[in-house]
Amino acid sequence: MVNIIVNDLGKYDKTYLALKTNGPYLIGPDGRYVRERGRREKKLVRPGPFGLGPPAEVVGDDDSNKPLVWDAIDQKAKVYDDPTIKEYALLGEYSVNGIKCRPAFQLIKDHLRSYTPKYAEEVSSVPAGTVSRIANEFLEAAKVGSTISLEGYELPFRPAAAVLFRGGEGHENSHHTCMAVSLLNAVVGNCDLPGGALGWPARCMGYPGTGRLKFEPYKGVDGMIETDYFFNHNHGPWPPHLPHEADDPSLQNIFTLAPFTFVYGSSDRKELWEKLAINHRFEIMFSYGCNTIMSLANPEITAESLKEIPFIVVFEIFHSELTEGFADIVLPDTCYLEEASWVEGYAFNFNHAFGMDDWCYHVQQPVVQPVAERRNVNDVIKDICHRLGKTANVNAFYNHFCEFSEANQLRPDEKLSQEEMCDRVLKHFFGEEHGWNYFKEHGFIRWPKRVEEAYWRHFIDARHPIYLEYMVDIGERVKDIMEKAGIKIRLEQYTPLISWFPCSIHKAKDPSFDLICFSYRDILHTGSHTMEQPWLDEASKMNPYTYNITINADIGKQKGLRDGDLIEIESSTGGKTRGTVKLMEGQHPQTLGIAACSGHWTRGMPIAQGKGAHFDALMACDLEHVDPVSLNIETATRVRIRKLQ
Repeated sequence: MVNIIVNDLGKYDKTYLALKTNGPYLIGPDGRYVRERGRREKKLVRPGPFGLGPPAEVVGDDDSNKPLVWDAIDQKAKVYDDPTIKEYALLGEYSVNGIKCRPAFQLIKDHLRSYTPKYAEEVSSVPAGTVSRIANEFLEAAKVGSTISLEGYELPFRPAAAVLFRGGEGHENSHHTCMAVSLLNAVVGNCDLPGGALGWPARCMGYPGTGRLKFEPYKGVDGMIETDYFFNHNHGPWPPHLPHEADDPSLQNIFTLAPFTFVYGSSDRKELWEKLAINHRFEIMFSYGCNTIMSLANPEITAESLKEIPFIVVFEIFHSELTEGFADIVLPDTCYLEEASWVEGYAFNFNHAFGMDDWCYHVQQPVVQPVAERRNVNDVIKDICHRLGKTANVNAFYNHFCEFSEANQLRPDEKLSQEEMCDRVLKHFFGEEHGWNYFKEHGFIRWPKRVEEAYWRHFIDARHPIYLEYMVDIGERVKDIMEKAGIKIRLEQYTPLISWFPCSIHKAKDPSFDLICFSYRDILHTGSHTMEQPWLDEASKMNPYTYNITINADIGKQKGLRDGDLIEIESSTGGKTRGTVKLMEGQHPQTLGIAACSGHWTRGMPIAQGKGAHFDALMACDLEHVDPVSLNIETATRVRIRKLQ
């Protein structure tokens, strides 16, 4: 689609690309930015990923060595934020300090030519004509060049957007897939603008009465967007860290673009740790609200990793596969109907209402009191810390996390009940008149959102990468570390040009594995816990898809299947699961679909037990079956089926 828009139609938002992306940055023969003082000189050191962990070197350079762009009017190179720039060159070839270079967008434009509609059809089975039609319709709907007036501001108006979730993220090529969707939005200039793709991070200029809860993106290293408020109070992913050797079992010191890791439950974890000289081992595991054995990948592989942990404590509201099979101690937790909490509203930078809808901060209140020995996990953890003499440490954490003013800070020896803590936090955020008693009566507080917050991209001088220059340095470091350790990895994905790469499901050699099985989020369920809820179970039994395996109706009939038949699914990596079939018209003929995270076998969940199919049993979990950049696990697998009855 981007190729059609950029190369065939030639209609894209040049202003947005010039001012809001690194499209005009000049790129040298080595794939890196051409800078005013030459190659990157200074080592920039930042705290670990997302502001956590020990400091490490990051990509980019400081403001004394900025990336260069070409001014098409003055016909010379300037630093990207030079106020005298008259027109950013997005295309062309230039010579700067003896270096032949081209704007990043020129490289992207040339690279896109190989991604023709015919190529897309061969990969996806979507007809080339359909790809062309959708690209044309998307561009037309985006209304590139149009504006809209909102509360006295004239803003770009882009009523078309592309979004994705796990369907794009859950594959061995996920980093490039996500960036490709971002590129599609960028070429029509719709990011965080009216009608366009509204995302994360957000911008809030603070609650009007106190100025608290203020967070906003800003121009960071090399002019790219940074934020100090990403996962709640953590720093955002830019700038990424450079890979380095460390005794880190997550391997995120090497795969620095990975927000999460697959390694702890992988089948090759011991081999990876041995080759990388990782000596750290887990002695204890605390788990709450997490059914690891059900929801990571193949449970047999996960089980082996859990067996290696000597002591496991699990907080749960009922027994699960994890508690019955692996926990040394199970502590009865409370559920959301039994808890007072201020924390739920704190993530409103991620869960905020889009557009001009009001900001809203809500709390959680108990409907009933906990029975027997049920206690909230946070209260138990704090009690343990108090008994260990760590009260001052806990309070210091809360003082930092809540950004308490001096008047509201917790004293080193202070111990607050949950409701007292709620009162302290809420008064700090919203003023003395809006404490716990106010929220107990009203449930939430709201205040108007400003245009500068809702559509912040127009107002903040910061860019986002459409040319992945960071991949060059990161890729070289990954290559050095992994080659030294004797570990094979798919380095071709460490390219700065957004590309498509085949996954293992595209490389299957055994023709008997003729279907691709995927899982999807059922509208009735979240994770693996909600199957035990009687009302949701009742609704699930009314839904013909929740507890059944779906298959294209024509393909199902060819295989001699009817609704309700019991089948066994076997993946090309050796996993197996079973369930009942539902023939479905609106499904791709090459696929099987399994809803949610079901197929429970634990006795502690009698309502959920035996219902649905457990998709994760089909998955592999190793370095070969993850994205080599982001470490996202491949969530589709080649399978074959056989009828059991």
